[in-house]
Amino acid sequence: MKRFDRLPAVTALLCVLAACGSEGDEAEGEALEPSPLPVTASIARVDTLYEVLNATGRVESRRSQTLTAQIQGQVIQAPLYDGAPFSSGDVIFRVSSGEYSANLAAASGAHRSAQVLYQFECDNYQGELTEDVRQMLRQTTGLDQAQATLSRAGTQYSNSAIRAGFDGVVASVSVHEGMTVYPGTLLGELVDPQSLQVRVEMDERQLARCVQGSAAFVTIPSLRDTTLAGTVFSVSPVVNPSYRAGTVMVDLPFTDNLRPGATARVEIVVSENPGALVIPEEAILIRDNRTMVFLVEDGKAKWIYVTVGARGRGTVSITEGITEGDQVITGGHYSLAHDAPVAVMN
Repeated sequence: MKRFDRLPAVTALLCVLAACGSEGDEAEGEALEPSPLPVTASIARVDTLYEVLNATGRVESRRSQTLTAQIQGQVIQAPLYDGAPFSSGDVIFRVSSGEYSANLAAASGAHRSAQVLYQFECDNYQGELTEDVRQMLRQTTGLDQAQATLSRAGTQYSNSAIRAGFDGVVASVSVHEGMTVYPGTLLGELVDPQSLQVRVEMDERQLARCVQGSAAFVTIPSLRDTTLAGTVFSVSPVVNPSYRAGTVMVDLPFTDNLRPGATARVEIVVSENPGALVIPEEAILIRDNRTMVFLVEDGKAKWIYVTVGARGRGTVSITEGITEGDQVITGGHYSLAHDAPVAVMN
């Protein structure tokens, strides 16, 4: 009788164990469900797409003046540092001109003496003072020669001072006070920091699509990739036969801390497509030799074939396959499969 009394208790224990095993199986089944894959995504939107030509160039000043010595002598005035500002007409460098100063004084005295003699001859000339007679007296009194000597001495003396041709700042100062220079010695350069442009070289096919006045986007890496709105100022009318390219100049707005010589990435607009349905270019994949994207729908990746139109500035236009407002996957999609669970992380 005692053994049968224990049966209800044993039966209850077996039921509890069976229930625990069933719950464990359910938990294990849930753990086998695949986890969503992290992806980044963007919304398809209607916007203006700019088709562009890409090139890399250098920032330079539209106005520059090479400063060179015109006479031999010792530098007695020079800028103390690069970047010193000067106004138009200011003396930037001055070369000692003691000899030329003496020559100018001597030429000036000789010219005055010749003028006095010429006037005396004119006052005492017996006859009509025609223009031919005056010309003869200028030669016989040495006035013409004295004027030529004075002009030459004045030019030599003025060449001792190298002046600014416009408002700007001096750069690349290569000489200092006390140094001896000779005619043609490079002293420095004057640049206009308020008027900047970018020089880019385009191959002949790109050059044919560039038009003066076109808009351009100019990105400056040294200014934390700041992008400026520029305008095509000029397009070379010829192609250099050596490397089959031509020069395009792009005007820039004044920008603080932008300096000549800086690298610039230039995008020249060759076509505008308003009202285009655009998505980021990185969303596009090629599968089975066809263009496709992945959309996010109800937490799953949906494989969709699309037709691509114009491209530009990191975006592409879609003419068929998706609609405005669709969420397209832009990252983490290279190994995705259709209906794979995804989680947008951006």
